[in-house]
Amino acid sequence: MTPIDVTFLVNGRADGIEAVRAKGLAAKLDPAQTRFLYRGRSRLISAVKWIGALLRHRAQIHYVVNTAMPGALLAVFWWLIFRVPYVLDTGDAIYAMARQSGTKSGWRLPLLWILERLSHRYASAIVVRGTNHREHLIGQGRKRVMVIRDGFGEQTNATPEAIQSLRQKLGTEGRFVVGLMGSLIYSPRLRICYGWDLLEALSYLSDIPVTGLIIGDGAGMGWLSKESLRLGVSDRVVFTGRIPYDEVPTYLRLMDIAMSTQTNNVPGQVRTTGKVPEYMAAERFILASRVGDAALLLPELMLIDFNSEVDREYPKRLAERIRTLYEHPELLETRLGLSTLARQECSYDHLSSRLVWVLKETLKARSEK
Repeated sequence: MTPIDVTFLVNGRADGIEAVRAKGLAAKLDPAQTRFLYRGRSRLISAVKWIGALLRHRAQIHYVVNTAMPGALLAVFWWLIFRVPYVLDTGDAIYAMARQSGTKSGWRLPLLWILERLSHRYASAIVVRGTNHREHLIGQGRKRVMVIRDGFGEQTNATPEAIQSLRQKLGTEGRFVVGLMGSLIYSPRLRICYGWDLLEALSYLSDIPVTGLIIGDGAGMGWLSKESLRLGVSDRVVFTGRIPYDEVPTYLRLMDIAMSTQTNNVPGQVRTTGKVPEYMAAERFILASRVGDAALLLPELMLIDFNSEVDREYPKRLAERIRTLYEHPELLETRLGLSTLARQECSYDHLSSRLVWVLKETLKARSEK
């Protein structure tokens, strides 16, 4: 254990993926000197509770998970007033993502710009999940930017019996399953939702027994459901909705192919996304757009070119690759070895050691000033 007194400001629920990352990264810290503050449904109520907690105990350093309210703003305030340094852990270029997708408008968009600029400016260090994001921030003049990749949870619940039972429950027996996992957010500007390319690809594959599996929820689920009807593929798509995190490994093992598509713009280029390590740990064959760190982590056979923000020809190329893999299943063996790579690059045992180093170096740099 390492004696660093740290408070994690987790901009997410106690049962959410942000909490999984925070707890995983903290594995090699002293539990007696590590505290976690999780955001509830109300950001305002959470802020009031967090202020009380931060006043009762002044940590050596704060660790902010995600550039969001209230954690990012409180960390800036505590640095300016009480000189408590903080590390900002971010996986997205939040302002560029909101502006280019159109998910925020009016006063919310400039607020995001201010929040991102302030939290970046005063952070003693910034942790990102991919090398492209690091290069992007260094190009903006940020100096202390370190990479700690997304991690993955334990895979112990994914027994053959559990997988077979779930396959029967969802009706995917005897089917070639192509799936994805993520937040189903509709982009008003781009007029797409995560998963749109899978639905369109299925419309080109009506002659082979392919089923789409979509794990996750969000405001875009209704749009995807209507789109599946429009494309005539609704009978070949299974929507699971949100599932508990500890069930993720079992669901992933239903997939013959797991998808990760990022748009070829700044938001997509800086993202690694937490789903890729999960897919790798489950040793799934992954089809990913050749954008961001996926191109560094995955073999060539798993990459497909994606042009610009919305590539309307991408689903056709995706369908062609799926057909090739269905007709030549031996190619799926390329996935073997991904779990080893995941353990080397993305296990929380490895990532937690990296966090300890980041915190020590950050505190050392502060003390030398």
